[in-house]
Amino acid sequence: MKKYISILILSLTFAQCSSTKYVKEEALLYYGKTQCLRSCPVFDMYIFEDGKVLYEGIKNITPLGKQEYTIKPDDIKKIKQILEKIDFTAKEKLIRDLPNTVLKFKGKTLVSQDTKQLKELIFLLEKIKI
Repeated sequence: MKKYISILILSLTFAQCSSTKYVKEEALLYYGKTQCLRSCPVFDMYIFEDGKVLYEGIKNITPLGKQEYTIKPDDIKKIKQILEKIDFTAKEKLIRDLPNTVLKFKGKTLVSQDTKQLKELIFLLEKIKI
């Protein structure tokens, strides 16, 4: 039993160490969906310059829990190109019972329910968490 607990503690330590150098506030992009009054998917995704992706499925989504991925430099380049075209100054009237898409990039935050301008980016980001 002691050996099993030691192995478990050791594996948890390695799992925690793998993402400790990634500070969420320093992510290239934060992408998340907020809760709605129905069963909308809720998750957080942080994408870093080196291709590391930290994902946490929170509610009504698969996968649930914390996941780590690595994406290719070409994907990072494409994400940046798309982000540069998005108007982060756009303001819209938000409806309480709809989910919000939240993006944070270069110190700017966009909260949106109208995903038309985000369609290309969301398509790319959704492929990451599959």
